[in-house]
Amino acid sequence: MMLGWWKQFKIKHLLKQLRLLSTNRLNNTSSTELVQKEIALYFQLAKLYEAMIGKKKYPFAREQALACYRAAAALDNAEAQFLVGQKSLEEGRLREELQSSGFLASDANTAYLTMSFKDAHGFLLAAEKHQHIKAKRLRGLCYINGWGVPIDKNAGFDLVVASIEQENAWDRVQKIFAELGINQSSFFSELFQHRK
Repeated sequence: MMLGWWKQFKIKHLLKQLRLLSTNRLNNTSSTELVQKEIALYFQLAKLYEAMIGKKKYPFAREQALACYRAAAALDNAEAQFLVGQKSLEEGRLREELQSSGFLASDANTAYLTMSFKDAHGFLLAAEKHQHIKAKRLRGLCYINGWGVPIDKNAGFDLVVASIEQENAWDRVQKIFAELGINQSSFFSELFQHRK
């Protein structure tokens, strides 16, 4: 009971601070320090909401956390752009699975599928422009697997190889892909063929 009260208080406090910072940013030229503070507060609030996912009293915690990440992404934060892109990609893949199942297919699902993949690629590309390694790697996997884009294994493997070289992580490549759930020998043989 006490913990719920504290979280509500913390959320209200963070929302008040964010309202002040965003109003200040919109009405005045804001310094980069204030923008960074606003981004940090969005991340703090998102973490609070993520801790409440699955709780009966907070049925929209997932959506609220995503809204916080979207707000931080709008402030040009690469990590937030990556997280929103990743979550949009997950939703797109889910909707693609629903569509392919046949009996759960609908026109509305097709529209959400298209929108999810479009959002995912837009946010991942924006994060990649900020040299975000995981975003580049995930975009590569999208091209390899055809998630929201036509399958283009060459472009996909080029992006994956570039992300590994950018991170200088060829010695940890198996660990990286085990974390992503990809640990197939055929994948690694193709990957090493694209290595220059």
